Amino acid sequence: MTVAPTTAPTEVAVVAITTTDRKHHEECGILELYEKMTLAQKIILGLLCAVVALEGLYLFALVKYVAEWFILLLAVTRRMKQLRSQPRLDYR
Repeated sequence: MTVAPTTAPTEVAVVAITTTDRKHHEECGILELYEKMTLAQKIILGLLCAVVALEGLYLFALVKYVAEWFILLLAVTRRMKQLRSQPRLDYR
């Protein structure tokens, strides 16, 4: 048995996927995955997303609260420094 060498093709096909086509393909995949989910899975996914969103909100509020106290602490320490630099009056 002998194998005859083949010649390489002279034409090359190039497939270019643009970003919009890729994004559309990914969105279709996500929608297809969502459509296959049961009602219970959709409810659990919705609750999970709601919990994550609330946790993000609480984290933002916590960071803002800590920042407010930090600014207040800076203001108090600056005022304390000013009070310490003033001469003391002795009432003896």
